[in-house]
Amino acid sequence: MQGESLVGGEARGLPLNIRILPEYLRDLGYTPKLVGKWHLGFHTRQHTPQRRGFDSFFGFYNGHISYYNYQYRHG
Repeated sequence: MQGESLVGGEARGLPLNIRILPEYLRDLGYTPKLVGKWHLGFHTRQHTPQRRGFDSFFGFYNGHISYYNYQYRHG
């Protein structure tokens, strides 16, 4: 996918006819898991990581989130 970053609820994503690595790995007997950010669309259930080859997903559906709390601590 090329272009602007996806935002929440946007009706586009990685085309379903394109197979991605976890789908091939699952076919070979692996158990793919994803932890982190999924930047490939989630406007339909078919576009979510669990439907794209991952057995589990823990994270955020788009990249507009930060893992930092921006609090400064002394030493």
